[in-house]
Amino acid sequence: MSLLTVKDLGKSFGGVKAVDGISFELKAGELLALIGPNGAGKSTTFNMVNGQLQADRGSIRLAGQELVGLAPRETWRLGVGRTFQIAETFSSLTVIENVQMALLSHAGLVFSFVKAARAHERTRALELLEQVGMATQADRPCSALAYSDVKRVELAIALANRPRLLLMDEPTAGMAPKERNALMALTKKLVIEQNIAVLFTEHSMDVVFAHADRIIVLARGRLIAQGTSDEVRQDSKVQEVYFGSGATFEHETAVSDAHAETQARKRSSEELSNSRPTEDAKTATGASSQAGPLLSAHRLCAWYGAAQILYDVNLEVRRGEVVALMGRNGAGKSTTMKALMGLLEKRAGDVQFMGRNISKDAAHRIAASGLGYVPEDRRIFTDLTVLENLEVGRQKGRLWPDGSAAPTWTVQQLFTLFPNLGEMPRRPGGQMSGGEQQMLTVARSLMGNPYLVLLDEPSEGVAPVIVEQMVQMILALKKQGVSILLSEQNLHFARLVCDRAYVLEKGQIRFGGTMAELDANEHVRQTYLSV
Repeated sequence: MSLLTVKDLGKSFGGVKAVDGISFELKAGELLALIGPNGAGKSTTFNMVNGQLQADRGSIRLAGQELVGLAPRETWRLGVGRTFQIAETFSSLTVIENVQMALLSHAGLVFSFVKAARAHERTRALELLEQVGMATQADRPCSALAYSDVKRVELAIALANRPRLLLMDEPTAGMAPKERNALMALTKKLVIEQNIAVLFTEHSMDVVFAHADRIIVLARGRLIAQGTSDEVRQDSKVQEVYFGSGATFEHETAVSDAHAETQARKRSSEELSNSRPTEDAKTATGASSQAGPLLSAHRLCAWYGAAQILYDVNLEVRRGEVVALMGRNGAGKSTTMKALMGLLEKRAGDVQFMGRNISKDAAHRIAASGLGYVPEDRRIFTDLTVLENLEVGRQKGRLWPDGSAAPTWTVQQLFTLFPNLGEMPRRPGGQMSGGEQQMLTVARSLMGNPYLVLLDEPSEGVAPVIVEQMVQMILALKKQGVSILLSEQNLHFARLVCDRAYVLEKGQIRFGGTMAELDANEHVRQTYLSV
């Protein structure tokens, strides 16, 4: 008998049908993966099951009890737990205090002043932390934890109400390959031991194929496929709208080794590989590389308040070059980007761009000089249309120091580069999927005709087919002579597009070299990248 039964579920936002009549079931003790391209309706489905959104039509039953119409706190008390894509913990509290807060809420004692909160169910909190492997860090503040450990704490919090159903929204986002599979292996163990049903969304296909018992696939709000990993992998419709060629899957995982690609995906993968710049193109775009770097940082340091994050970072990027800034979550990659862009109040060191010192310049002056920046959190104008967002980023054309024209971008060129955007020029940013917003942010930056683009985590949280489009976009920019410094955790993605890489750990450069040298350095990959 199914624990969760969803029938003819529907939800619209204005004229857009986010979820259009989907039905599925989930049994206790089962892990069901909900996958699909960005904008497919996954988060909307999650939010309706959780009670954060109310369905326009359909039924959601937990062990026969209707959930439609209930608030999130009511579904939680019925045994529906949830984790979030961005871990939701109290960073100022200790690990055990975070779990105790969940236990207090479950007992209805959040606003009780009968006894100190720190004394409430400490034994039970420690048991939960023991289950997720965090008991030894119980008294550490959450702010001091590695990101993978924060995810484990969030899982313990979700288990505090003894859930029958656990919803996990991209549980491994931002984690290294080994950390991802370790967390999902732990989740599967708990599912079996406690007979919990788990519904999870995920864009890391190694995680989905290795751990899901079944998979359901959404596209444009409709259920287009369901079945085992092999059945879904071989589905031609899923390959078309979600997997793409499969060339951006991480081949270092056991999952990729265990399954043969279909002939169609092999052909498409070969086409993607053939789209790499030729040696002649590389020579042309890198013709001025001997003249010195476009961007260089020397002894770059940065702080958030009193906490120092970067320590004497040295790096450089040359014309027509794609360079990866790699490291685990919290290593300092995004901070490096913000420091280069002048977005941090306290920083030190020397930053040179186009032969000029920009160390003391404000961010808007740095942008005006031709340094583009695509932040991880996108930051589009949600109330403006695609065209209006692009116009916000428009700057005049530029020249290289030798007088030749630097790459110049028009709206039509960008629509050719990003066909998805060309199909929705008048759509407000707030009605776009995460992957579409990612494309729009890159396109808006290119409207500034930059010499060099800082690209923060382009493959994070987007579908494989969108990641593939990002690969093609970066290679196309490189052919145009645009330089890119990209922050990235996905080593396979970096291999497809990058010439060189720097590896960060705790705000310090631990490695710098070509991608071939990084591939050959097992110590660096295992120690700092967990691959």
